[in-house]
Amino acid sequence: MIAGLDHLVILVRDLEQATRDYERLGFAVTSGGEHADGLTRNALIPFHDGSYLELVAFLDPDDPRDNVWGWRRFATTGGFVNHCLASDDLAAGAGRLREAGFDVEGLDDGGRRLPDGEEIRWRSASVAQEGRVLPFLIEDLTPRTRRVPAGRNADHPNGATGVSALEITTSSPEEATRSYAAMAGNPAAREGGETAVILGRCTVSFAGPADGDARRRLDAIGPDPCAVRLVAGAGGARELDPDITHGACIRLG
Repeated sequence: MIAGLDHLVILVRDLEQATRDYERLGFAVTSGGEHADGLTRNALIPFHDGSYLELVAFLDPDDPRDNVWGWRRFATTGGFVNHCLASDDLAAGAGRLREAGFDVEGLDDGGRRLPDGEEIRWRSASVAQEGRVLPFLIEDLTPRTRRVPAGRNADHPNGATGVSALEITTSSPEEATRSYAAMAGNPAAREGGETAVILGRCTVSFAGPADGDARRRLDAIGPDPCAVRLVAGAGGARELDPDITHGACIRLG
């Protein structure tokens, strides 16, 4: 019922500037359009493995209204704010999660108007367990190929082809690993010297806050993605400048 990693959300203040900056880093960025709530708009960085990075900005950065995900609380810090798993049957998946002790909210219809005027639709739900906020889930109501650009849109000059690893900051890594594994329906396994949950080609691992800033962020907003590693071609492994990624910790290779 959970098909794997769908996308990771990066909140930015200025979408045009973020688009230019990510293009400087060698990514091909596709304009996404405006969300149906009238509060946010986005641009996408799709990969050949089917996942993507979503750059999201509020239409009015100073408008106090928040979206359903509560991303306004990240306005001063930006960076990774959430991630999403794909579901091929969200209603059945939500039922399974509730039976397993998870809190599932939503099953709400959402959508976005593409730059060409076409409307795309999806259904989503948020998941939590014992106060730990987990990724939200999405099921496409219109063809996913309209929501997620593919083909040449996923060809990046820097060679990035997909997401290979996601790390999430949490105060209780072992408990978070067990909870995430139960939610995803995949047992945790040893991967590269650490325990991780396998989501297709991507591993999800959990770590405690490494410094004071991470601890303050964790106390303020709870567990959230802190670092992502992308599969990349030639050029060697390297960390991308967080000033250019708008606060997102991204490693190529």
